[in-house]
Amino acid sequence: MSTEPYMQSSAPAPTLKTDLEENAIGLLGATMQAITHIAPAIAGFFFTAFIVSLAGVTAPLAYFIGFLVVLMLGSTLAQLAKHMPSAGGYYTYVSRTVHPRAGFLASWMFILYSPIVGGPLAGFFGFIVAGELKATWGIDVPWLPWAAVLVFAPLTAYLQWAGIKLSTRFLVITGGLEMIIVMALAIFGFLVPPAGSPGISLEVFNPANIPTSAEGFFAGTFFLAVVFTVQGLTGWEASAPLAEETKDPKRNVPLSVMLSIVIIGSFLVIVFWGVLTGFGNDPEAVTSSPTLPALALAHRVWGDAWVLILFAFLNSVAAVCIACANVGTRMWYSMARSGSFPSALAKVHPVHKTPSNAILLQMFLNIGMGILGLILFTPDVAFFFFVGLVLVLGVTVAYLFANLGVFLFYWREKRDEFNWILHFVFPVVSSVILIYAIVKSFPQPEPYVYAPLLDGAWLVIGIIILLYLRSRGREDWLTKAGQSIGESV
Repeated sequence: MSTEPYMQSSAPAPTLKTDLEENAIGLLGATMQAITHIAPAIAGFFFTAFIVSLAGVTAPLAYFIGFLVVLMLGSTLAQLAKHMPSAGGYYTYVSRTVHPRAGFLASWMFILYSPIVGGPLAGFFGFIVAGELKATWGIDVPWLPWAAVLVFAPLTAYLQWAGIKLSTRFLVITGGLEMIIVMALAIFGFLVPPAGSPGISLEVFNPANIPTSAEGFFAGTFFLAVVFTVQGLTGWEASAPLAEETKDPKRNVPLSVMLSIVIIGSFLVIVFWGVLTGFGNDPEAVTSSPTLPALALAHRVWGDAWVLILFAFLNSVAAVCIACANVGTRMWYSMARSGSFPSALAKVHPVHKTPSNAILLQMFLNIGMGILGLILFTPDVAFFFFVGLVLVLGVTVAYLFANLGVFLFYWREKRDEFNWILHFVFPVVSSVILIYAIVKSFPQPEPYVYAPLLDGAWLVIGIIILLYLRSRGREDWLTKAGQSIGESV
């Protein structure tokens, strides 16, 4: 439902304005915010062996189909963003189209997505570097994961605090370098296949090569690979919370969402194809690699220049930490501005026009999650637990709410623009796939089996907060949660 039923007064209401820096970034900055949030090097190289273990030689085909599914999800966000520019992102969209309390819960679960990524990812990066240093040069630095967490968190906070222009410029540079290196390795995979291998082959896109299952296609491992590629492509929505700082947001935010999906989706299909070619189109060789397949391939085709892959990982980690933090801090700023989060988080730096208190909170969250992961698990387990499972479960709630919201919004408020494909078929199909992905993702062995319990407990806490706000009569935020820039509050 729209927010009109929650209005308490018939007096003229003020127009919602932002305290953030308006018109600070253009289409390029918004698009790179989304691309670096997806993290090309991480999406392309960290999950290679897993996707190949499910899809075999047709892993590139699985990524292509996953890319088409993500286009459906991206279409939902683009359709909402073009009418509701706001730093709140899903908080605003779901509050406006479904209900403010649903918007709160979507954002509450979203905290288990972008805001928690930085710490565990930094620790995992330190773990990978430490492993390569020991394996290649015999240098043992077991404290490196801890150091990475403590370095990346304040660096991310500083670049955010100094202004959105600086942080997005950093994303453009690091993201660009990352994509060049990743694509270069894929090209070398095409050009320097192992001796005796067939080289470049279109058989990776041949449906006849899909691993068969007695239970049928939708119960087979290939379809499971598709749904995991959908999860691996998450991040395309990251430009939406920068709407209040983007030039012409009703045009550039939806366009940046779709551009990021098309660019990175095509990119990852080629990268997976190139890496698989570099392993002689032999899935077993990929899955049995003692190290990340990308590192193994780089050692073979680049020799000592393999360190460029570590440099790409460094760029990817730095960029994704900033992109994720941008999302989290703008969402908290918007929630605090409306009144559903503590008002202190709505404080904006008078010079840099950035949400300073939200940035501090994000920095301590990055450090806390990174250290907690290293205390509870090994760095690799912490990464896959928090970023591979807890994150995915959290963001799925937001996606499902948005899919419902886009139908309700266009059916109720924009009937003249309603399109059965964009506003019904795409949301329904992508929702079914997301739900299937969650069902097929579990049960998992310990400790991963506890991820749904953590997400469930977090959801219960969110519901308790809503009940507390209602019991104390603190309901003014209901009238503001769904408002976007330029609308009355």
